[in-house]
Amino acid sequence: MRATEKNAQAGFSLTELLVVVAIILIVGGMSLPSIARVVDNARLKAASQQLASLYQQARIRSTQDNTYYELVSTPSGARPAQVCIDLDGDGVCGPTEPQIELPSQVTLSNIGVPVALDQTALGFPAIGVEASVMYNQQDIMVPGLAWNSRGLPCQRTSTTSPCANLTPSGAVAWMQYLQMQRSVVDVSYAAVSVSPTGHVRTWSYAPTSSGGGNWF
Repeated sequence: MRATEKNAQAGFSLTELLVVVAIILIVGGMSLPSIARVVDNARLKAASQQLASLYQQARIRSTQDNTYYELVSTPSGARPAQVCIDLDGDGVCGPTEPQIELPSQVTLSNIGVPVALDQTALGFPAIGVEASVMYNQQDIMVPGLAWNSRGLPCQRTSTTSPCANLTPSGAVAWMQYLQMQRSVVDVSYAAVSVSPTGHVRTWSYAPTSSGGGNWF
């Protein structure tokens, strides 16, 4: 009799098992959004590194070929976002030109960034495609970042001027933001900057509880 009672007490009832399973499911469900966010942020960071790598490739190619090349991208907010090194200067991404296609969730857009990287954070004023005055090799104005034969970011501000690192507006530096939108109010940000001396850097954005955020 005592052995039977002991064995009965050592097991778990169906109710207890159901409670344990329910707790596991609840905890797992609560952690899924956090896991998804980590994965999305990793994907966004990889996209910014991919863009920075193409910037560096264009810089090297310009110095090697002793000319200037522009990076052409799809319109702001377009999906999927494409960027290429415009080797033939026609203003479009040809099939044989070095190019990248970012994940479908990631867009290139400088609009709506809650906290912009300014001169205080960067150490220099930077322009984006919205302020770019860039004439390509066919004398067509196609706004975008370009690199000259010295490996410096440049803009060709007229059809008769060279692609210069120093323009009437000052030394050329560049800023491009990347955005990953999960919902109307849930957006993650990254950025790629180019200094006037040609240093390329990637940035990640961390929102704060106060509603602002920090770049690092």
